[in-house]
Amino acid sequence: MTGRARERAERTARIERVALELFRARGFDHVTVEDICGRAGVSPATFYRHFGTKDAVVFSYRGAFDEALRESINAVADLPERARLIAVLETFAGFLESQRATIAARDAIVLGHPRLLQQTLTVQRDLEAALAAGLARLRGSAQPDSTARLEAGIGVLVLRVAFRASQDTGASLIAAPVRRRSEELPGDLRRHLRHSQGQADPDRVLRAFVRW
Repeated sequence: MTGRARERAERTARIERVALELFRARGFDHVTVEDICGRAGVSPATFYRHFGTKDAVVFSYRGAFDEALRESINAVADLPERARLIAVLETFAGFLESQRATIAARDAIVLGHPRLLQQTLTVQRDLEAALAAGLARLRGSAQPDSTARLEAGIGVLVLRVAFRASQDTGASLIAAPVRRRSEELPGDLRRHLRHSQGQADPDRVLRAFVRW
């Protein structure tokens, strides 16, 4: 990394850190770009070059999360098809564990703010879509089919339940892996995760998912 690139990265990190601190202390809607710039020691023009909007600061983690999910998917390419989803979830869970502080900081800002919460749900849907596309690609499909979409939906749900449970108990997400949460799924869903190989009946699996 060149000296200029390093300075830019450090400036971006400083703006982000200051903005998140102010959002948590005052509330997102009560912080202006000028407030952030004054505390971070930058001009508004610099802020807009780095982030564009206040919302972009809150969701600046998206790039890192997307890349981590892609790496998790690519890492399981050589595994048997029935083992891939759980392996992806366990690998990505390790990344989530490393980002626990980042997620907690943003949760404190987003919860109770309808617009930001809606954007958070959009991020989760985008991750689910990326997971579905990745699983389908590993099976040689250009587009995710209904089975891949169901697998991804179940997978993201398992991750959410496992992560929230680890927050409540203070346990490591790695020490209490997502495989344990997958075992809490109804029998039809567990059999789908383990043995479908892309051939499960989506309607039957969806009915089990809704009952759960």
